This record gives sequence, C-alpha cells and structure tokens, in this order.
Amino acid sequence: MTLGTIIAIVLGIAVLVFLIFGFSSGWNNLWERVTAFGGTGNNVDTIVQACALRCSSGDKYNFCTANQTLKIGDGDPIIKSCNDLTEYVDSCPAIIC
Repeated sequence: MTLGTIIAIVLGIAVLVFLIFGFSSGWNNLWERVTAFGGTGNNVDTIVQACALRCSSGDKYNFCTANQTLKIGDGDPIIKSCNDLTEYVDSCPAIIC
C-alpha cells in the first residue's frame, strides 16, 4: 500500500468515529467538548470587532437591533445589540439608533 492510501484510511476512520460519536451523544455535546480545548470561552474581542465593523460600514440595522451573544468566562452569556453593549463596545457617533 502507498502512503496516500494509508493516510486516506486513517482519515476515513477518524471521520467515521466523529460521526458515530456525534449522532450517538448529540451534536451539542460534541461541540461543547470540541470548543473546550479553545480556551476560556471569551468572545469579547470578536464582538467588539464585529460591532466596530458594523459602525464603520454604517450598518444601522445590525448595530442597533441584531443581538450579539457575548461570552465572558463561565458566566451566563449576555445577549444584546451592539448599541446596548456600551460597557464593552465603543459608541458609534455615525449611527443614531
């Protein structure tokens, strides 16, 4: 057998195990286990960047009304719009909500 065949077989078995575990234990459970390796679960930087992009592009609807899910550590997520997350996100003088 060639090296490419062996790699394809190993990858195929890994995908099969992943699918079996996902269907048997539930996809949410699997996703929580996968994201646990990612660190503390904070996404403040991501939300701040998304809100800044919405401000700079003049996306009034999404800045004022679209909910963001802000995760800080192990606490409950904060679900608010960019306009309501003034503790974490800079205000946007270009957009008046």
